[in-house]
Amino acid sequence: MSCCCGKRKRSEQESYQRFKNEDASFYDYADPVPKYFNDQIGQLSEGVSFTVTGNLAVNCERFSINLVHNNETRDVALHINPRLPQNYIVRNTKVQDIWGSEEVSSALPFLLSRGDKFSIQVLVTEACYMISVNGQHFATYTHRIPYRNVSILEVKGDVGNVEMQRTLVLNYPQRLPESGAKNIELHIDDEIDEIDASIEETVKIPHEWCLISAPITQSDSSPKSTHSSNDFGLTLPYYGALPPNSLVEGRCLKIEGRVRLLPHSFYINLQKGQDIWPHPVVAFHLNPRFSKASSGAIGKAVVCRNAWFDGRWAQEERSELDTNFRPGRTFSLVIVCTKDSYEVYVNRQFMTDFKYKVGPSLVDTVYIQGDVKLWNVTLEQNPLIKGKNVRVYHNPLYTDEY
Repeated sequence: MSCCCGKRKRSEQESYQRFKNEDASFYDYADPVPKYFNDQIGQLSEGVSFTVTGNLAVNCERFSINLVHNNETRDVALHINPRLPQNYIVRNTKVQDIWGSEEVSSALPFLLSRGDKFSIQVLVTEACYMISVNGQHFATYTHRIPYRNVSILEVKGDVGNVEMQRTLVLNYPQRLPESGAKNIELHIDDEIDEIDASIEETVKIPHEWCLISAPITQSDSSPKSTHSSNDFGLTLPYYGALPPNSLVEGRCLKIEGRVRLLPHSFYINLQKGQDIWPHPVVAFHLNPRFSKASSGAIGKAVVCRNAWFDGRWAQEERSELDTNFRPGRTFSLVIVCTKDSYEVYVNRQFMTDFKYKVGPSLVDTVYIQGDVKLWNVTLEQNPLIKGKNVRVYHNPLYTDEY
């Protein structure tokens, strides 16, 4: 009996060792010598930031940045592992030589290319690590083992000229020139606040975006392109900058783009500042969630509205609506500032509104992320129509508002 138990125990140990070796094999490197090693990184606390820069080899397959405990098993608190053939970045933790479950999901596109420079920032917070790639927030990673025991930072793999900067920061991420906010075009003239009712709004659609579908204007069955054929729109995540106190009553933010073919959700934040940490004040958060719709009708979505202020989200408002968003179709979304609320229109039709929790005048940044492609964001007038008591964009339930 004891012989059988001994054989079974040895078999389990051998299987465990094989599993451990197979599990760890993809994390090993042909050259085990780190390209960068620092065991004097100081005590970690919230606000400590590490920025690792270098060059990707022209034949780069993968590399890793590791925050390591200086214990017997060299536990890895955070393993950041870009894998270029797969176009994703693995995050993981190793405890007593066993790797945990990998995290690979991110809303940010893969931004690393062979032969190019890279910059990866890791911010320590009490709840998690925050990771940015080339100045754009990429992912968060919840602590699996205590971050205060980390004492080593090392970089391995197919990179060179690696440097590391440790700083104590008050905001995150550290922006690069290419990741800063783009100035939003201003199409406003306070002296011209009235137009003829016969004037139709023009939808400007890049030619290559018309190949799937596009909104049809009343005056012409085929949308006209005013963009060059190599105009591929705006990069996501999108940060647009507004002048101070420019989002006021009588003005509107127009966002033109196209819904992806298999959309899950997207969101638009009207907020103050570009920071991810600390959390910015968000005057209006608009979030259509297509996969949460209870019915299968095309264009149906659960539309969530909210605001973040005083360190927390307010009570979320949500409605299931026919949004006029269609997979693969273009859209023109307008957020109108009225006396007491934001009103949202899609393809000139009123969709929903959100009473002010925070006044729009503090908004200086428009942040857009998710399953859409963008080609234009502008700040415009919402002018009155001559001879009528309404503006171009007006809620049909409240036509006497103006």
